[in-house]
Amino acid sequence: MSFAIRFLACLLIAGRAILPASAQETEADLYKAETIVTGTVEPERSRGFAAGALQVLVKLTGQLDLVGTSGAAALQKQAPELVTEFSYEDRMKDIPVHDEQGTRERPYFLRIRFDRQKFDHALAIAGFEKWIGKRPVVAVWLGIRDARSEYILSRDGEGGYSQRLVLDEASKLRAIPIILPDDAQTAVTFADIEKGNRQTIEAVSLEHGADAVLYGLLEFDGNAYWNCRWSAYGEDVDVQWSLTGVTFDRALKDRIDQVMSVYAARARQQ
Repeated sequence: MSFAIRFLACLLIAGRAILPASAQETEADLYKAETIVTGTVEPERSRGFAAGALQVLVKLTGQLDLVGTSGAAALQKQAPELVTEFSYEDRMKDIPVHDEQGTRERPYFLRIRFDRQKFDHALAIAGFEKWIGKRPVVAVWLGIRDARSEYILSRDGEGGYSQRLVLDEASKLRAIPIILPDDAQTAVTFADIEKGNRQTIEAVSLEHGADAVLYGLLEFDGNAYWNCRWSAYGEDVDVQWSLTGVTFDRALKDRIDQVMSVYAARARQQ
């Protein structure tokens, strides 16, 4: 029985699916971007538009390998013509302005919405294929072992605040909705993740509305970096990765990127 069929069966038995807020993303949200700029005037504004266009390009196609290509550069150059609205938020809004600081040099969040029809047309002209279809809802099971303890990253636990923030940002950036377990859950243990007990991990993931699983172990190396090993699987997907001596930001963001790439490639083949 395939992962997808077992998933549907569990939903029928349970009568419900608890999806994360990020899973409710609409297609319009795929055309939103956020970046950081210095000041609110040119040339920073255009630079921000170009950075936002690249975010949306990767999100719409699921193809990281487009970054740095001539086609991506051409689309970024068109970015100001594709913007339908934008706004700024001062990142230092709660800090008084000092004379020596000035206002033009303050950092801002630049939030951008691109016009869907114009952006899709630009994609087509560049020869890029849009990722059509449902994005996988991914249950993330991460065992963290640091210098003091070992625990499972949860959506409401005391430990792993920074790791949780990184995963949430990566999920939004790539439009890959994720589910983190509740801190009170006991069905999956740290040992299940460390030993790769797929049967248990999959069963609990299905009960909570996932149609793919990403599980791994993140271990502090005793110096300043982390080692990690990951597995991702779902219908027709079964891949493993490992990294050593990296920041936890890279260990987490890279895995969401890889899940996006794998599922986007699979969608293009169908």
